[in-house]
Amino acid sequence: MADTAADYRARAAADLAEAQRYYASALRLMPDEPSVLSNLGLSYALSKNLPQAETTLRHAAEQRAAEPKVRQNLALVVGLQGRFQEAEQIASADLSPAEAQANVAYLRQMLAEQQQWKKDRRGSPLTPSTGS
Repeated sequence: MADTAADYRARAAADLAEAQRYYASALRLMPDEPSVLSNLGLSYALSKNLPQAETTLRHAAEQRAAEPKVRQNLALVVGLQGRFQEAEQIASADLSPAEAQANVAYLRQMLAEQQQWKKDRRGSPLTPSTGS
């Protein structure tokens, strides 16, 4: 029997919840570890909990040992919330102004396409065409 989309979503949500528990356990052993905080933040983003993702990624980015990818993840989550100027500012801490601007422009384009798909009721570019 084939899995339905609902089965897949339920399994993915359970996997994300399990990952979040794992990262929380890791943080008890290594408090404020930026890579663990970053992974936890991204798991929140995948769960569509962007405010919690942002809070967690900001905390990760504040850590002395935070690598540039942590700040880029934060820029992504801020941009996903529509705060493009702020996302560009965060990204430019590690990228040239042109690179930061290009990254945010790409994010804007992806979000605009997603909105257009919703508007067209196609849902996703991966949804099979019904033919016309």
